[in-house]
Amino acid sequence: MKIPKVKRPSKEALAMVHSLKKEKGKIAVIEPDSGDYFLGKTLLEALNKAQAQYPDKIFYSIRIGYPFAHQI
Repeated sequence: MKIPKVKRPSKEALAMVHSLKKEKGKIAVIEPDSGDYFLGKTLLEALNKAQAQYPDKIFYSIRIGYPFAHQI
């Protein structure tokens, strides 16, 4: 199975999402080419919103206010 490379969003798109202080702790799924983002309480919730608009895209996800989305 080939794993596709995930494109990193622009610095501007990341800064915009991280500036949403009222949304701290939520997951943001970003479509890197457009910079559009979708918020959810869970990764699945945000991803479902993103895939509804961009069904064939690969997304970048972050947790607002944190340096990573998940920690294992």
